[in-house]
Amino acid sequence: MGANKGMATAAGTAVLLYLVLSGRLCGDAAGGDGGAALEDQLISSAVSTAAEARRRRKEEARARRASRATKRRRWPERAPDGWGEAAALAARTVRLTWAETLGKWALGELAFGIKYYMRQQGNLQHEYAGSDSVLLNGPEVRQELISLLRYLKQCMYFSKKPYNVFLEYGGYSQNDVLIKKSKARLLKPAFTIVRDRSSKCFLLFIRGAISVKERLTAATGAEVPFHHVVVQEGRVSNLVLGYAHCGMVVAARWIAKQAIPCLSKAIEEFPEYEVKIIGHSMGAGIATILTYILRENEKLSSSTCIAFGPAACMTWDLAESGKDFVTTIVNRNDVVPSLGIASAAKLRIEVMSSSWAHDLRKQIQQTRFLGFVNRSVSFIRSHVPFVSDPRSKVVDVDMLQSESPEAGSKPSADTHAVVKKRPALVCWSCVAAPKQSKESSIQIQGTEVQTEKYTEATAAELVSIHLGELNLQESDNQDNNREEKGSALTETDEEEAMELVESLTDEKQVPSSSTSAQEPHQLYAPGKILHMVGLPAAEEATTSQQGAQEEVVALYETPRHLYSKIRLARSMIGEHYMPKYIKTMEQLIDKLAEDIDDQLDSL
Repeated sequence: MGANKGMATAAGTAVLLYLVLSGRLCGDAAGGDGGAALEDQLISSAVSTAAEARRRRKEEARARRASRATKRRRWPERAPDGWGEAAALAARTVRLTWAETLGKWALGELAFGIKYYMRQQGNLQHEYAGSDSVLLNGPEVRQELISLLRYLKQCMYFSKKPYNVFLEYGGYSQNDVLIKKSKARLLKPAFTIVRDRSSKCFLLFIRGAISVKERLTAATGAEVPFHHVVVQEGRVSNLVLGYAHCGMVVAARWIAKQAIPCLSKAIEEFPEYEVKIIGHSMGAGIATILTYILRENEKLSSSTCIAFGPAACMTWDLAESGKDFVTTIVNRNDVVPSLGIASAAKLRIEVMSSSWAHDLRKQIQQTRFLGFVNRSVSFIRSHVPFVSDPRSKVVDVDMLQSESPEAGSKPSADTHAVVKKRPALVCWSCVAAPKQSKESSIQIQGTEVQTEKYTEATAAELVSIHLGELNLQESDNQDNNREEKGSALTETDEEEAMELVESLTDEKQVPSSSTSAQEPHQLYAPGKILHMVGLPAAEEATTSQQGAQEEVVALYETPRHLYSKIRLARSMIGEHYMPKYIKTMEQLIDKLAEDIDDQLDSL
C-alpha cells in the first residue's frame, strides 16, 4: 500500500514538472501573454489536484486511527482466538477490576468501614419478606423444590466431581452425552449437554467460576449492549434493548455457537423433549443470557433456564422480559445476585457517610496494643528522615467543624491546624473523623441523594474535629503544671488515634477511565426470583425448639428492586456456595412437608 502511494506521488510530480516545462516552452515560442496564462492555469490545476489528494489521504488516515482507537476501547464481542488476544483481554480485565475495587476504596473503608456498617445495618433478611413479596407454600411448591434440588445436585456434581461421577449420579450413559467441554478457558466456560430420559429434557449444565480463567471471565464486568428478540409463533413480537455483563455475553455466544446445531438436530430427533439450561453463580448468569439467545431460534424457542444464585448480569427491561422462562433461586444472605458496579458504588457512599472513623478512633484510644503500635511508628517516623515527608499544608480552623453545641460560633482567626501529607507507603498519619454536618454528609435514605467527589481540594471540608480534642486554643492556666500534664497526655492519645485513622481514610488518587465515562447501569438477576428467607422463630415456640432452630426458612417470590442494594451480612459469601443452597432447600422441603401434615391433621 505504501509503495503504491509512493509511485503515485512520483508520477504526479513528474507530470507537474512536464506541464511546467512544456508551458514555459510554449510561452517562449508564442512570445505573448497567452502562453503565460496557459502556464498559470496548468500550474494551478495541478496544485489543486495534489492538495485535494493530500487532504483525502489525511482524512483516510484520521478515520483509520479513529477506527483503531474505537476497537481498542470497545470490549470484545467474541471469545479470544489465540493466547495474544487472551493475554491482552486478561490484562484489561485486571485493570478494570483494580479500578472498581482497590482503586476506589480506601484501606480504612475496606478494613473497618464495611465491618462497622455491617454491624450498624444488622440482619436485613426481613426486607425480602415484606408486603411486596409473595409467600409460596403448598404441595405444588414442594414438588417444584424437589425437582430444583435434583438439578442443583447434578450441577454441583458436574462442577466439583469427575465427569464419570456426574454421569453415574444422574443415571446417564455415554450415549446420552451430546457435548462435553470440561476444560475452561478465558470467556470459554466448561459446559455439557446430556439427554435426561426420566424428565424428557436435554439438560445443558454450565460450570461456575472455579478456575482462574473462569474467574477472569466473571471479572470482565464491563457493560455491553445486548438485545433480546421475542419470537412468538415464528414472528417477532417484541424487541427488548438493554445492557449486560460483557464476559457472560461473550461466553454465552461462544456456547450458543456450538450448542445450537447440536440441540436443533436433537430436537428434530426427539420433538417431545424440552431444553433446560442450568447453572450456578457465574454459570447461572451465562445460562440466563444463553437462554435469551436460544429462544430466538425457532426450533429452540421453548428453552427454559434454572439459575441458582446468578450474578447480576442485565438491566431491568431485559431481566423483566425473562420472567416466563427464567427461574432464579436465591439463598438467604447471598450477595452475588445484588453485586455489581453500580450497587458497589452505592454501598461505598453509604459506608463513607457512616461514622466508622469516629468509632475506630475510640477503639484505638481504648486498646493498648494499637496505641503502642501507633506510638512506635510515630517515633520511627520522627527519627528516620526518609519516612516522613516535610511537605505540609496549613488549614484554617474555619474549615474544621466542631462537634460541640457551640460549633456555630466562629473560632479565632489566629488558630490553625497543621495537616501533613505523607507518602502512600506510610499508613500512619494525621487524621480527622468524617464530617457529620448536613452540608457535607450524604443523605442516603432521604428523597434527595447528594453525592460529592472527595478530592484533595475538598478534603478539608470533610473533616470534623472537636476543637477541645485538638487543644488548638492556648490554655489560660499555664501556672498549673498538673493540669498541663494531664491535658497533654489526653491530647497525645487522641492525636495518635486520629493519626491512625487518617491513613485509613485517605482517598487514593488513581486515575480511572470510568470517571469520564457515563454512569454504570444497574444490573439485576433475571427472571422470576424465588428467595429462600431465614426468619426468626415464632414467639410462641418452646424454648427447646428455639434452641434447636434459631430461624425458620420460608420461600418468597420477591420484587426485583430489592436487589439494587447490597445488604451486608457475615454469611453473605458462605451462603453463596452450592452446599449451603442444598442445605437450605432441604430444610425448606421438610418444613413444607410439616405444614402440609399439620393442615391434614387439622382437617
